Amino acid sequence: MKKSLTLAALLAVSCLGMVSCKKSNKETITLQFVPSNDAQTVLTRAKKLEPFFEKICPEYKFDMNVGTSYAVVNTALANGQIDGGFLTASGYAQESIENKGKVELLLSAARAGYKVQADDFPGLTAEAREKQREAMNGTITKTGEKVTDANKADAYVYRGQQSSTVVNYYCSVVLTLRDSERTKLGKTALDTDGDGEVSLKELHDAKAVWGTMGASSSSGFIYPTYYLYQNGYTKGFTSKSNYEALSAEDQKLYMINAQQEGYPKMIDNLMNGQIDVAVGFFDIRYGSAFVQTDGKYHNDPTLFTKTYTQAVLDPIMNDTVCVNANISQAKKDAIKKALKAAVDPKQGGDKNDDGDKNDVDGDHQPSPAYLVYQIYSHTGYVDGKDSDYEAAREMYKWTLKNSGK
Repeated sequence: MKKSLTLAALLAVSCLGMVSCKKSNKETITLQFVPSNDAQTVLTRAKKLEPFFEKICPEYKFDMNVGTSYAVVNTALANGQIDGGFLTASGYAQESIENKGKVELLLSAARAGYKVQADDFPGLTAEAREKQREAMNGTITKTGEKVTDANKADAYVYRGQQSSTVVNYYCSVVLTLRDSERTKLGKTALDTDGDGEVSLKELHDAKAVWGTMGASSSSGFIYPTYYLYQNGYTKGFTSKSNYEALSAEDQKLYMINAQQEGYPKMIDNLMNGQIDVAVGFFDIRYGSAFVQTDGKYHNDPTLFTKTYTQAVLDPIMNDTVCVNANISQAKKDAIKKALKAAVDPKQGGDKNDDGDKNDVDGDHQPSPAYLVYQIYSHTGYVDGKDSDYEAAREMYKWTLKNSGK
């Protein structure tokens, strides 16, 4: 009996060993996300995608993780430390210039547009974006007329409403807390001349602190910096301590900033008065707070009623999925296949299915489409075209030329 048990035990160990060997023989695909939203939350959702990806591509094991910064993901991809990464348009532009031939564009993300921009006041010209800004603030009607006492019942109501139109661009938005809310927090008003608008000069003179993302973030740093440059603040951003050490003449060329730990934290810091201005993708209030089911501001309309849109900036191409150019074609094809399946309704399910809807098996597992949407608001992926990112390259060159000037 003892011999039989020992033999059985040995067989069990042997079988486990064979399973282990089998698993270890599988090639691993490593995909890394940038920490635009809370890094731990992104990681948790990314890990939940691994079993689905391995079901779609059973010949591979997937390792999904999150970089400590945008720049870290860029560097890891160029150096071959990871197979693929989710780079911003600016991140890809940088790599295509600085590490030409090392990073390959695989996919471009698609997003559902916002009704205010895609449908109700469509267009990307400066005039169209100004209309969108006014609509977001409720200062024009649904038909674009200025709101007066006579027609205020028809004022446009913006709550981040989504469009059925799929877009390959997004814009950066500049947000502040409304003065009525700032007063409640014991903070000074930003609209000092009382005209109902907050100008860049008013923000500068108030020594407003801008919440920004890392220097390679398109909507959270680069495009806002360009916006400042266009309006005379040619030195861009600097920290509060650096600003205070400058001469009065030099201070005229800067705005004060504080780098944030992801967009959810940025929104929270805006709402509680820790920062005065928030900048990020259109619309961080919606994508990084309102729809975040485990977040502090889930389905909270005051995100929109208590805040003010100061500007809608130039359009930016959507994010990318890039790969290290030296990985095999089979790996590239697998990454494409897995990501496209995740956002395909027939395979990845409904982007709104958080695990409690249609939960016939009681596992409470969110759909892959939901996980992807919660991470980056992506609703689709298309094969990437390098030429689509020429404008991003020009912006990157501008950044290099004008940094520090």
